[in-house]
Amino acid sequence: MIGGRMLMESPALEVELLVLKKRVDELEEQVRTLTAAGLALARGLENVQRAATR
Repeated sequence: MIGGRMLMESPALEVELLVLKKRVDELEEQVRTLTAAGLALARGLENVQRAATR
């Protein structure tokens, strides 16, 4: 597996891996933001439903 090892040690692949890791981090942050927004929306809708039934 010498060829594979040489390929994995390629500077171009290391740069690409760092770019992909950064993109994953950005996507994870977007997921956290959207999850929080979705939960806030659900809470808001629950509050509206409660207020409408009073």
